[in-house]
Amino acid sequence: MTIVSMPSVSSRGNSRGWLARFTDARNGVAFFNVALSLGYLITPVLVIWLGGGGEYYSKIIWICASAIFFVWLGSRLEFLDRVIRGQNLRLNSSIRLVIISVWLFFFLFVIVAWVTAEGIPLLVALSGADADTVAILREKFLKAREGWQSSFVYINAILTGALVPYSIALMFVSKHRLRWVCLGFFLLFSVSFVEKAFFLKALLPVLILVAQQDVRLPLSPSSIAFLILLVLGFVTFLSGAGTQELASEADFFSAQYQPQGAVSHLIWRGLAIPLVTAADSIRVFTENFDDHFLWGRTSGLIAMIVGSERVEFERLVFSAQWGQNETGTGSANSVYFVEAYVNWGWIGVALSSLFAGIAFRFFAKSPDPAFRALWPLWAFGLYTSGLIGMLLSNGFVLLFGVCAFVRLKDLNSRATASI
Repeated sequence: MTIVSMPSVSSRGNSRGWLARFTDARNGVAFFNVALSLGYLITPVLVIWLGGGGEYYSKIIWICASAIFFVWLGSRLEFLDRVIRGQNLRLNSSIRLVIISVWLFFFLFVIVAWVTAEGIPLLVALSGADADTVAILREKFLKAREGWQSSFVYINAILTGALVPYSIALMFVSKHRLRWVCLGFFLLFSVSFVEKAFFLKALLPVLILVAQQDVRLPLSPSSIAFLILLVLGFVTFLSGAGTQELASEADFFSAQYQPQGAVSHLIWRGLAIPLVTAADSIRVFTENFDDHFLWGRTSGLIAMIVGSERVEFERLVFSAQWGQNETGTGSANSVYFVEAYVNWGWIGVALSSLFAGIAFRFFAKSPDPAFRALWPLWAFGLYTSGLIGMLLSNGFVLLFGVCAFVRLKDLNSRATASI
């Protein structure tokens, strides 16, 4: 695989706009730590200062500060650079083989999921059904399946978490003739079960590729960003979110707050709910488990390996916030360091944060532009869910393995400068 050296950081910075520098994988760890600081450090400080929050908000502040340091430290470790740059034994493959392998499984899965579904939430919503009906069908579409179909939620997560987004990015980098067809198919599947931000798994990598000038499209980055906001608003409207009346005397930073309108709902979900869920998770951990660590049992795979019963921690948090839904599948995911803390304490926070930082370095150093374009999905996933699920359930462990040990011989890649 031919690797062409890139210009120095300074020369690249002078020749590219602010959006290109902002979306560069080398700045991913800084972007992520700033997001953690704003969402889980500065905001809870302000909430406490204004007379809200409590002891659990204070704990989130200290855990977050520790996580930020170790994420930064992990991004500075160089011991895996030889693996990232391909200076190790690799298997040869081709882009075509990777794309066919991923899309064959994904296409078959989607068709089976649609055919066996009790109802397609998108079609039901367009027919005028109420928000509660759409919400129940959304849960039943994947999460609440029974029997052999209960595997659908795991198959979907593994394929769409990282592998399908990577294959879409590869298709655009290699100018595959079916790239637009596959992108459209993924977007159709994403909105078919009215999951508000699911479509970002496809559009964000494309946005990064265009912003980084790895791919040239007739659409500008601003046009793609506008399309993202348009689809997000459309799916939020279809889901019926924000149609309730305001709860009396409910605080903005609480699960009981009920925003009016799709825009208010998105703002509340984006700014308040991540922090509220993190604090409520610590509260549930303290009240239900008396601060006894769970030792990885929040993961079904780890629980099976150690021969223990899985702790459905996210569902316990959801029940504590809103009460469980009709299907019993409601889950409240929280930022990755909460999962690490309830499982292994401060050591878990440190080690998981180190790994997160190393992964950001992996993205920044990789010569594969399609792989680099997935750094926002990694950052967004860690901001809203646990590291174990990101690696095992969302397929990132497979993606890291492919990019570390498989050489795409027909990929015209470019090396990045040091992080």
